[in-house]
Order: sequence, then structure tokens, then C-alpha cells
Amino acid sequence: MKLAQLLEERRHVLLDFDGPVCAVFPGNRGRESGDAMRRLLGKRWAQLPHEVSIADDAFVVLRHFDRRERELAEKAEQAFAAEERKTVLTATPTPGALDAIKALRGSGHTITIVSNNSESAIMAFVDQHGLDGEIDGVVGRTRPRTEDLKPEPHLLRRALDERNAAPTEAVLIGDSVTDIQAARAAGIAAIAYANKPGKDRALRSFEPDALIKSMDEIAHAA
Repeated sequence: MKLAQLLEERRHVLLDFDGPVCAVFPGNRGRESGDAMRRLLGKRWAQLPHEVSIADDAFVVLRHFDRRERELAEKAEQAFAAEERKTVLTATPTPGALDAIKALRGSGHTITIVSNNSESAIMAFVDQHGLDGEIDGVVGRTRPRTEDLKPEPHLLRRALDERNAAPTEAVLIGDSVTDIQAARAAGIAAIAYANKPGKDRALRSFEPDALIKSMDEIAHAA
């Protein structure tokens, strides 16, 4: 289906945050966020499974706390969210993202940011860039329950409930395979954003309804 038709037929846009809106973990910031959680263990850090002790993906570390360190899981979540808030305040918007948001609003769409990132960090970015009047809602991580995060459809269903929308009235824009998987599980159309060279091949294998390589394409199609 053509991008313009997809957007015309679906009034409610669910927008992933890390990638389509900004880069939350540039450079080694993902590892720094993981370290903030790992430090909670003190000397027990050395007892972590190897893949968790060296992980650059902070979500790998959060998942470990959620499943194996339940007494510290809430503190891990707080440490992770604090790191996310710190990094988004210096994050540069993805090229074309702000124009896409304005174009979608101008064409009568609702926009709900739906992300595995901390809800408080997303709101900090929204405030920083004066997007309060453009974004209808934010649905993000508020607790260390990693089973609620994409590729599970939980967050997307929360967003639909907030907009009082049916799955057939919504479309998700995301840059990862887990975004497409979550959209499929929720019965929502998916626009894959291939923001890195060669990424389109991996995303196409999951058969998104449309694929873009720039957020400017959304602005032009809206």
C-alpha cells in the first residue's frame, strides 16, 4: 500500500521514539545506562551472567533485574529512567521528525508516542522542544515489567485505549523489527523506518505495510 493512502486511511499515528524522533542511546550511552543499573549490585556485579555484565543494550540489564533481582528492580528502573532523561535533553531530533509531526497534525491525525523508553524521558524531550501542542499522548515505560514492552502489544493497546481508537484506525511508525511485531500482534498497520544502510532488508522480511528511509517521507505524504 502506498504511504499516502496508508496515512489517509488511518487517523491515529503511533510513533516510536528512539529512532523516528531522536537517538536516545548515541555512542556508548546505552552501556552507561546499563552501568547505572549494574552499580546497584555493588560487588555482586561480578556475579552477573557474562552477557548481562558486558551488555551495551540497557534493556538487557533491565530485563535481568526484572527476572532475577526483583528486590532491586524498581531502583534499576529509576536509575535507567534518570539516564534516559539526561541523554534526551541533549538529543538532536531525527532529521525530518519535527516536520513530520507538524504535517501529521496539520492533516488531522492524532499522534501518540509509543515507546519502550521511559515515559518521563519522552515527556522531557517533548517539553524541551515545545511539542506539547503537537503530541496527543505519550505511552512509555513506567515500571520494570519488561514483559509489557515491545514486541508485546501492551503499550500499543494502551495507546489505542487513550485515543478511543480501533486497531484498523491506527498505524505505527517504528524503526525496529520489534515495532513491526508489536503492530502485527495488536492488529495495527506498520510503517518501517529504515534509518541505517542495509536495515531495509531486515525490516522488509517482516512485511511492513510501507517502508521509508527518511522521516521527510512522512511529512510529504501526510
